[in-house]
Amino acid sequence: MIRYFSVSLLLVVIIGSYLAFTDIEPEPVVVEPEPEESVIDETLANYLEDFERDFEVGLIEEKIPGAAVAIVKDGQIIFQKGFGVKKKGTSEKVDENTLFRLGSLSKGFASVLTGKFVEKGVVGWNDPVSRYLKYFKLNDHQQTDLVQIRHLLSHTSGLPRHAYTNLIEDGLSLDRIIPRLEQVPLIAKVGGQHSYQNAAYSAIEKVLEVQTNTDFNTLIHENLFEPLRMNHTSASYESIENSVNKALPHVVYSRSRGRVPVPISEKYYNAVSSGGLNASAADMGKWLQLLTGHHPEVVSEETLQEIYNPIATLNNRRYSRHWEGVNKSYYGMGWRVLDNHGQKIVYHGGYVNGYRSEIAFAPDDDVGICILINTHSSYPSEVMPEFFNNFKSGSMNVAAK
Repeated sequence: MIRYFSVSLLLVVIIGSYLAFTDIEPEPVVVEPEPEESVIDETLANYLEDFERDFEVGLIEEKIPGAAVAIVKDGQIIFQKGFGVKKKGTSEKVDENTLFRLGSLSKGFASVLTGKFVEKGVVGWNDPVSRYLKYFKLNDHQQTDLVQIRHLLSHTSGLPRHAYTNLIEDGLSLDRIIPRLEQVPLIAKVGGQHSYQNAAYSAIEKVLEVQTNTDFNTLIHENLFEPLRMNHTSASYESIENSVNKALPHVVYSRSRGRVPVPISEKYYNAVSSGGLNASAADMGKWLQLLTGHHPEVVSEETLQEIYNPIATLNNRRYSRHWEGVNKSYYGMGWRVLDNHGQKIVYHGGYVNGYRSEIAFAPDDDVGICILINTHSSYPSEVMPEFFNNFKSGSMNVAAK
């Protein structure tokens, strides 16, 4: 026993001496950094308290069943909260992870995703759409080859407003809808007039699929949702229908019954880039961080500026009517832009299947907000102007701890 112990001890000494004179080191212990906490000054904290109180009062007055809000400032998510209930007549509360449909807020995701592939050299903003899609043809064949990707994303291809949106709502595939655009008489030259589209806009899905040999839903997950850890965001009917934490849509049934819940429909999941995304307020806060330039590892600030650059003038007050004294707005690529008395606001609204959504941010003031509700109401649009006017002076700040 003593001999065995001596040999063992000798081996330990020899091995220990060997390790001491070699470059072998034990594996370092990797400690994941804790998430940065937001430090909010007293002025901003008081404002957020007032905002929350006033916003909730407005929901009650407008008889909106449920809502969720995310606010970012200086790259930090400073507010995310659910309000009300997922379904009228029940007590199940909306929280920051509750899913809503985004409607046309999906268009902004498509343009940013395209920008990422422009950075990679896969496509170019000025590339003709027909270079990638041989079946993309307009009624005027000479005009077909003039339609660039930037025209597609800014709704300036010359097609009349909402050309074949009805076919999207009927559930036809994009492969069946896009070739039919050739039958539609044009109303303007390329780049000459903004005319809002869903079917033509969604042709960007097919452009990216052809160039990457990957379906659009996979592309948007791998290039945007996963890097941003938008774990609740999805691009299919099944994903929201099977979710245990979703807000149901509501529509006005009658004056006596008011808003009533309706089933989630499959409409627009055949044209995801135009209206087929689902997300929570928590994930939209992460999206706002990217949009305000705080994720250059995903998409560069230069690309974002190109996307927000006004291309077409919108000559009616439909999208600026809630902004006092603002008479004109513009459209970039997948985004509306307005000048709020010197403050640049980039925004978009969405409505689909009894859901209403609104997102807006001021790049120069580094502040943004997203509002999701589960019924149709102009209330989110009414909240936005006052919100941004509070940040025009730049007096409210938040910093990383």
